[in-house]
Formats: sequence, structure tokens, C-alpha cells
Amino acid sequence: MLPLLLDQQSAAAVTLSSKQLRRLCQSGQQSLRLGEDSDWQEHAAAAHLSERFPACRKLLVTACSSDDLAFHLPDALDTLSGMTSMSTLVVNVFDAAATADASAMVLALQGVRRLIAGVQVARAAAPARAAAAASACVGQPFFELQISLHDSGVMGMWHAHPRVWQAIGQLQGLNSLQFNSCSPGVLMMPSSIAQMSALASLASTLHSLWIQPTLDKAQHSQAIDYNAVGSLSSLTALSLPLAAERQGLSSISSCCQLRRLHLAVDGTGTGQRVVLQPSEVSALHELTQLTTLWLYDTDCEDNAGWTFLSSLRRLQQLHVDAVLPHATVAALAHLTCLSELTCGWEQQDGLQQAAGCCAVVRELGVTYGDPPLCAFPGLTFLMHLMPLDPSVFFSTAQCCTQLKRLLMARKFGGSSLCDAGSLHATAPSAVRTAAVSSLAALQHLVEVDLSVNDDAEVCAVSALWQVKVLYLVVPVHSSCTVQGLAVLAAMRQLQALTLVLPNSSNSSLENADVLLLLGAVRHVQCFTVKVQAMHVQGVRGVFAYAYMVLTKQGLQLPGELVVEAITD
Repeated sequence: MLPLLLDQQSAAAVTLSSKQLRRLCQSGQQSLRLGEDSDWQEHAAAAHLSERFPACRKLLVTACSSDDLAFHLPDALDTLSGMTSMSTLVVNVFDAAATADASAMVLALQGVRRLIAGVQVARAAAPARAAAAASACVGQPFFELQISLHDSGVMGMWHAHPRVWQAIGQLQGLNSLQFNSCSPGVLMMPSSIAQMSALASLASTLHSLWIQPTLDKAQHSQAIDYNAVGSLSSLTALSLPLAAERQGLSSISSCCQLRRLHLAVDGTGTGQRVVLQPSEVSALHELTQLTTLWLYDTDCEDNAGWTFLSSLRRLQQLHVDAVLPHATVAALAHLTCLSELTCGWEQQDGLQQAAGCCAVVRELGVTYGDPPLCAFPGLTFLMHLMPLDPSVFFSTAQCCTQLKRLLMARKFGGSSLCDAGSLHATAPSAVRTAAVSSLAALQHLVEVDLSVNDDAEVCAVSALWQVKVLYLVVPVHSSCTVQGLAVLAAMRQLQALTLVLPNSSNSSLENADVLLLLGAVRHVQCFTVKVQAMHVQGVRGVFAYAYMVLTKQGLQLPGELVVEAITD
């Protein structure tokens, strides 16, 4: 290429254009990474980042050792104070840095403090136009610090040390503080919660405090004190791990500006739950500005405890994993802004009329039980996480006429995805097929995720003429056959089809069956087959052979055929 450019005397123009393109890309770059490999040693390059990347809003740095925290990170940050648009710093803590002592983290935070102060000075000194541009780029938070923990277990002791929290409390201008859990099983010392009192000096500026890691239960020797939360009265977003033994959480009522609240006991799935104390329920009752509420691993003392929800009139999203009584609908009916709801439902004998109507709810996720669907006539999205009674499908067809998406398989999680049908296999086959067929009455339904028990259910699915996206699971104990799946040819509106076949391998799949199936769904634009990881290559070969044979016959096949591993 270069000789040709030289012959045409175009090399100089290309070089100039490349330089201009590089400057253009650099001037618009809003996110940078630093600290990987040998980047820490390239201080000369770091010193020019402010000039080369004036629009940078987010800096991600990686610390893998105590020296990275104590020396390399602060030195690098000292060169970046001229980045007037910067508003977010993410510190990824890996390996030895995770077990560093408190002194190393304090030195790192002192570097962050100097960076924030330097950015403030640079903004004040910037020309009016540049300052306005920087202000527009920053947008919502003035400065956000995220500390992302990547290794499981209790990461040293630094996050429970008073000096570390005091150093955070000196970050004047800090608007948002996050401790992110980037790996399963990341734990924090329970005493970290009490150390939050050092953040009182930031009470006027700190609007978001998000702590994701679970508390180490082995260190719960006494009740954990949450009173420090009450001093952070300017918070609009708060996430806290809950201790089983605790006191002072009712002080959260002082955070009357909260819009988003996330409380969870255990993010590791061990099933530990706690009961909210009456004083804590009363405190939640006072948070009338909430728009989003997550309550995981928590219950109220009795069914009446959930009536506090009726006071949260601005609530738009409610996600709880508790089992709610159907009577809670009466409280939810007061929430005229509520559009998303996730919860479990108490089992009831026979059909009972709901105690209210939540007409504004558009998305409903069900973690357990059979929901009172007639209370949610405006649903466009319904997701169920456990196998259910066929009567739920009949109720769906009758009550949720606006439904567009029905997910009954994809979100089961773990091995349950491939172990059970969406409908209880103990129900008579005729009842199950009638329940699936009833969904044909939902004229707006375009997406269905379903786990089928037998070929009869697949036949009923094929009658859903309106569906364009189908995610079909054939669980381990299903009697469904590959030949039975060929009836999906009747779904002429289908554009995307995913089949999850945990029992299938290259030895179990007959070429004739695959030819029949692939030919039947050849009108589908995108066809995905999911099998166990060990069988992906073999099954991919079987479908490739069928694709070749049918192509030679002149058939128009799916433009995209994918065979991949089951990952759900």
C-alpha cells in the first residue's frame, strides 16, 4: 500500500488525515483504562492524558498489589488533575491489593482527594466555554468513586479500618460512593457499617451510597449498628447489606430524600432471611419519595406489615422476594406510578377476587406462587420463575389482554432450567395443552419462553400464530422428541427460534430428524440450538450436515444458524 501511495504522492495526505482522525477520536474519548500491564510506569504518557483526552469523564484503574495502591495509583492521579470533564473514578482491586493493609488504601484515597481538588481548580480556571462544556459533560454527579472488589472472601481488613473511612470522609465534593461486588462471594467485615459515621462530613454532598458485598456472617459477634446512616440526610440512592442482628436501621427515616433503596441480607444464595422489625417498617413508611425499592431476603412479621407500601405513592419499581398475601394488592392499588413489580405470592385455595386493581403495572415478575392476574389488567410483560398451575395460563388469557412478552423458562436459573416444565407435569396432559392453547387469544403476544413437558404441549405452542420470538426448553425429564418439534412449522410469523436441548448430542440426534426439523423451521430468520457444552462441537456438525443437504436441495434456510452451550 505504501509504495502506491508514494507513487500517487498521497502519503502525506494520508498521514495528515490519520493524525486528524486520531486527534478527533482522542478529543471525544470519554472513558480510559490505566494500570494494566506496565501502564503504571508510563508516567510521561499519563502526564499528557489531560491534553489528549479533554472529554474523558470516566477513568478505570487497576490495582493488583499494595504498591499499586500506595504509590503507583496516587502518582498517576497527580498527573491527571487537569482533566476538567472527569466525574467518575473506578478502582478495580485485584490479587494482593485486595489484602493490602489500611495504610496502602489510605495513601490511594489521599491521591483521589488531590485529584478531586485538582479537577475543581482546573474547572474554575478553565475558559468560560470550556468550563461550560465540562459542566455539560459531567451531567449528574460532581464526582463518583467506585471501588470494585473482584476476589471472593473477606478482602483484608482495610474496608473496616477507621482510617480508611476517615480518608473517604475527606473527599470533599464526592457525590457518589460505591463498593461493587464483581465476583460471587465477595464479603465485607460487619464493622464496616459502623465506620460509615466518618461520612458525616460529606452529608451535604453525598447523594449515592451503594455497598454491594455481603457481610461476613462468621464475624457477627454482636448487633451491627446502622445509626450512621441517619446522618446522611442528602442521600437519594442507598444500598446496604443487612445483618441478621442489627440495631439503628430505623434511622434511615432521616434520609427523606431517598429515591432508590436496596436492602439485601445475602447475595450468595444461601437462603438466609431476616424479619424487618416494626421500627424498621415504620421507617420505610416515611420514605415517601422512593421511586425504586428492592427488599431481598427480608420478611415482615405478619401479612399486615406490607401495608406500609401504600404510603410510597411515587414508587415506580418494587422488587421483593418475599411471599406476599393477595390482600397486599389493596396496598399496591394506591401506587398509581408503579409500573414494575417482582414478588412471590401466597398460595390460596380456589379462585378469589383480588382486593384491588393495579392497572398501571406493566411488568410483573413472579418468584413463587400463582399471582392474582386479574388485579393486573395492563400487563405487557409477565415472567414466572417456578413451574405453575395451568390455571395461570387461563387467567393470563382472560385478564391480561395487552400482554406482549411471556417468559416462563429462561429465568429459572441453574439446573432448574433443564429439569422442569413451565406447567406442573402432574396436571393432566389435556389440561396443560388447553392452557397453552388459550394463549392464542392474546393478540399482542409476540415473545414466549416456555419449557415443555411433551409433544402435545409443543403442538399447542405451534398454534400461537402471533408469536415472533420463541424460546423453547425441552427439559431433561420431558418426553418431547425432535420429530415433535417439527410442528413449529405452523408458526409462520416466527422470526427467531431458540431450542434448549440438554439431552441432545451428536450420538442421540438422527440425521433424518435434524433434516426434518431444520426444513420445518426454514422460514425463521435466526435459529439457535443450545446443548450441553461438551456436545456443542458434535451437534454443530450434525446441523451443519443437515444445512448442507437442504441447501443442495434448493431450500431457503435460516440466515443465522447457531449451536452454542447452555449457560442459563
